[in-house]
Amino acid sequence: MGLFDKLLKEGAEALKEIATEENKEKATALFNSLKETINEHADELKKAVDEFQAEAQKADETRKAEKEAMETYYTEPEDGLTCRERILKVLADEFPQYKVRENVSPKELGGEGRFMDYSIVVCDGQSPKLVMMLIGKTTTAHREYRWSREEAEKRGITFLNFVEHYPNNTKYISDRLHKYL
Repeated sequence: MGLFDKLLKEGAEALKEIATEENKEKATALFNSLKETINEHADELKKAVDEFQAEAQKADETRKAEKEAMETYYTEPEDGLTCRERILKVLADEFPQYKVRENVSPKELGGEGRFMDYSIVVCDGQSPKLVMMLIGKTTTAHREYRWSREEAEKRGITFLNFVEHYPNNTKYISDRLHKYL
């Protein structure tokens, strides 16, 4: 704000030299008022810039945390387990209260027609709580897959997919299962 102060001072001095005594007081009052207004807006501008910088810093921190989470989820696991084995391990370790069944036909749940088997079914007692399909790149294009998914949804059972050729880290599997169980 030094430049504004300098310009105001020079302007005030120039006006004082050419103005009459009556106009000098009015000019001084006008410049003082102008200076106060500029200083008020400068403070508001500085506050806005500070807020913007704080928001930008928060956004950077959020992006960094999201990137770290993505790296955690999508780095290749080194445990040598398949996706199915990892899911079954998480279910056994973190959800021992549920019964787990593998390769269950939707016909066993009361469906009629041609279906693709559910890869893993998590039951709360005798009733299914969650069904999972381990799928490949084109599985979702098959009618039998769609009919199996629709059968689960029709019965109000949560349906999840895990794409087998993706890393599916234990943390990723655990986080997804905790959302639904």
